[in-house]
Amino acid sequence: MRDFVKCGLRMACAAVLLVAAAIPAGAATITIVNVDGAGEGFNDPTAVAPVGGNPGITLGQQRLNVFQYGADIWGSILPGTVTIRVQAKFDPITIPACTATSGVLGSAGPINLYRDFAGAPVAGTWYNVAEANQLAGFDLSASNDDIDATFNSDVDDAICLGTANWYYGYDSNAGTHIELLPVV
Repeated sequence: MRDFVKCGLRMACAAVLLVAAAIPAGAATITIVNVDGAGEGFNDPTAVAPVGGNPGITLGQQRLNVFQYGADIWGSILPGTVTIRVQAKFDPITIPACTATSGVLGSAGPINLYRDFAGAPVAGTWYNVAEANQLAGFDLSASNDDIDATFNSDVDDAICLGTANWYYGYDSNAGTHIELLPVV
């Protein structure tokens, strides 16, 4: 599974770098918008010990710390001048069903698509909102977030993927667990 995630990350990085060549220079700012409810996901109050450089002392804080750490990495390599807003949450992902040997780790995608805006390099071509904003040089939909991301909270449950829980450290020392950082 780890090789599959790494392969997917390499392909995603290659695609981002191809598009990045057309976007104005400057490090991108990525803002995480926590859309979890009280007591769940990023707001889970379960006490935990800091792990792998992550100083969080609740499960929710560790999750949010990893997500922000990943966003900061992406922001440092992506060019852009318009803030990218990612609405994020941890929820059970039950379709397809999570079992001891399989499950969905998470999903993410654009909230809107745009074409034929000022600054679009190719007419009639659809661009995801975060990319379109960078190309236009301003936020085409300032009242909306750009990306929706959901990560599977059930990975921390023994039913989903057996004993391989999320690892919330920054140090690539997950052992038999699943590193959240590369997935983010």
